[in-house]
Amino acid sequence: MIFLSLINAAQAQKPSLVTVPNSEHRVMQSKVAGHTYDVYVHFPVGYAQAAGKKYPVLYVVDGDNDFSPTLEYLGLLMAEYHIPEPLVVAIGDGGLIGTPTNKRNRDFTPTATTAMPGSGGAPAFLGFIEQELMPFVEKNYQADPAQRSLYGYSMGGLFGTYVLFQKPTLFRNILIGSPALGYDKGKVFDFESAYHAKHTALPVHVFIEVGELETPGQKEPYQKLVRLLEARHYQNLDLHTVVIEKVTHLTGKPVTMLKALGWAYTSPHAIF
Repeated sequence: MIFLSLINAAQAQKPSLVTVPNSEHRVMQSKVAGHTYDVYVHFPVGYAQAAGKKYPVLYVVDGDNDFSPTLEYLGLLMAEYHIPEPLVVAIGDGGLIGTPTNKRNRDFTPTATTAMPGSGGAPAFLGFIEQELMPFVEKNYQADPAQRSLYGYSMGGLFGTYVLFQKPTLFRNILIGSPALGYDKGKVFDFESAYHAKHTALPVHVFIEVGELETPGQKEPYQKLVRLLEARHYQNLDLHTVVIEKVTHLTGKPVTMLKALGWAYTSPHAIF
């Protein structure tokens, strides 16, 4: 009788949604890009009690997927390396990767191709970040504009590479995981050539990764970019490149984020 009462009590309880502590979700309509974006914000520990304190800001693309993993890896790095906890701003592109509503192929690609309808939206997406999202974050949150970082993986890494040669000074750190540099026959290298024609300096901290077991289509453009950056001798470029052993494009993703964030938020840079 007691057992049945316990079952009935459990069945009567109304379940509640799981939430991420110290976090909020906003929907932003971009006039620049003409699209709606989900923005996920996580506050550092003690944020509400630290009036006037400015925090570094970590901007993460593929935010629908990578918001929660970012918080997990930052927690590990805070425990092991005592890194300063940043304000996390993750940008969603309409849904999880692989779902019909996800628009990463639109937002992360710098040029349009017939093979990928709707592509070529990286200039507009960057415009949204620079002209709308960053001003909003720096007006409404305790954000330090001198301590911005950008993280992206795969197509998100292609976007990070595009940003590197378009607006490198927007960020202190640009963290690029396994970038899809072969997209549109390597057109992203044209942006580097155009940048180099006008600049001798590239004043930013850059992390670039590829997995040892990835396909030649991923590894060869990575190698080309590394050789190019080393040969250019850009002034004020702080470059770290890594080939992660025994990982594929898929299995390298979590390792890359942990290494990239650890490298970015330690001084001197921790390499592990």
